[in-house]
Amino acid sequence: MIAVVHFGVLFALGVVILLGMFGAWSFQRIRIPQVVGYIVIGLILGESGFNLVTKEDILTLRPLNFFALGIIGALVGSELRIETFRKYAKQFFAILVGEGVTAFVFVTIMTGLVTYLVTNSVAGAVATGIVFGAIASATDPASTIDVLWEYRAKGVLTTSLIAIVALDDALAMTLYGLGTGAAQMLTSKTGSIVHELGKVSFDLLGALATGFCFAVVLRFILHWLHQRERTLAIAVGLILLLIGICTSVGMDIILASMMMGFALINMAPRRSQELFDLLKGFSIPIYVMFFVMVGARLDVSKMPTWMWIMVVLYVVARTAGKMFGAWFGAKTTGSAPAVRKYLGLGLFAQGGVAVGLSIIASHHLAGIQVHKDFSLGDMVIFVVTATTLIVQIIGPPMVKLAI
Repeated sequence: MIAVVHFGVLFALGVVILLGMFGAWSFQRIRIPQVVGYIVIGLILGESGFNLVTKEDILTLRPLNFFALGIIGALVGSELRIETFRKYAKQFFAILVGEGVTAFVFVTIMTGLVTYLVTNSVAGAVATGIVFGAIASATDPASTIDVLWEYRAKGVLTTSLIAIVALDDALAMTLYGLGTGAAQMLTSKTGSIVHELGKVSFDLLGALATGFCFAVVLRFILHWLHQRERTLAIAVGLILLLIGICTSVGMDIILASMMMGFALINMAPRRSQELFDLLKGFSIPIYVMFFVMVGARLDVSKMPTWMWIMVVLYVVARTAGKMFGAWFGAKTTGSAPAVRKYLGLGLFAQGGVAVGLSIIASHHLAGIQVHKDFSLGDMVIFVVTATTLIVQIIGPPMVKLAI
C-alpha cells in the first residue's frame, strides 16, 4: 500500500508565497497590478481550483491573516498627516459620506427588490437590503494601497484616496451596526438599534484609544532605542499584542493599527518613517500570503441563479454609488478636478472589512429565514464572497487607471 503524504500547513504556506510571487510577476508583465495576480493564484490553489490549500489550512493560517491586517493598517495610517486633514478635512468628510451613504442606498434598494421577488416578504427584503447596503459601503484599504505603493503614486488624488479608504472602515461599521439592528427588529422583533450603535461606538472608540496608547509606547521606545533591527522587532511585537487585544474584545484590527500608525508618524515623523520603511519591506511576504488566501477561500459554486442576479446587481449598484457619491462630495466642496473625475475609480475594491462584517452577520442573522434554503446569514456570506471575488479583480486595475 502506498502511503499518502500530508505535507501540512507549512508546505501550503510555502506554496502560497512562492506561487503568489510568480502570479504577481506574471500579471505585472501584462501591466496588471500585482495584487490581482495574488488573488488569481489563490483561486487556482483554493476551493474554486485544485484545492491544494484546504479549508483546514485556511483556518490554521487565520491568525496570520489578522497579522497581515494589522501590518496593513499600521502602514496605511503612516501615510496620513495631520496637516493633510487640516487642509482637506471638509472635502474628505463630504466625499466619505457621499460615496459611503450613496453606495448604501443604491445596494439596499437593488438587493431588497431581488429578495422581495424571491421571498415575497417585505420585512425580509428590507432587512436583507439594509445589511447588504451597510457592507457595501466598505472599501478595502489593502489592495488599494498596494497599487498606490506599486506605482509610487503621489499627489492630491493619491492623498485623498488614502484618506477615504482609511476612514471608510469606521463609516462601514457604523452603518453595519444600524443595519443589523434594524434587520433583527424587522424580522424577529428582538433587535435594538440603540444597542447596536452603542456596541459599534465602543468598538470604534476602543480601537482608536488602544491604537493611540500603543503609538505612545512605541514613540517612547523610539526615543531611547536607536538600533533599527531591534525597533522593528519591538514594533512587530506591539502590533501582535494590539491584534491580540482587538480580537479578544471584538474591536476592529485595521482601525486600531491604523490609529497606531497615524499617531506615531505625527508624533515622531523622522524616526517613525525609518521604522515604517523597514516594516514595509518586512511585510512583502505577509501581503502575498494575505491576498492569495483571499482568493483561496472563495467558493461560489453552490449559489443558485437568483443569487447570482443579486451579485451582479450588488456590484453594479455599489460601483454606481461609490462613483456618483465620490463625485458629488468632491464637487460640492470644490475639490481638485483630478479628485472629482477619478477618485471614484479607486473605491471599487472590497475585502477584509466587508468579509469580516459578513462573517459577523452570518452568526447574528443565522436564525432569520428569508428563503426555504437560506437564512439571511447564509445569503450575506454567499453574496459578499462572490462580490468580493469580482471587485477584488476589477478594483486594482481601476486604481491604476485612476492614478
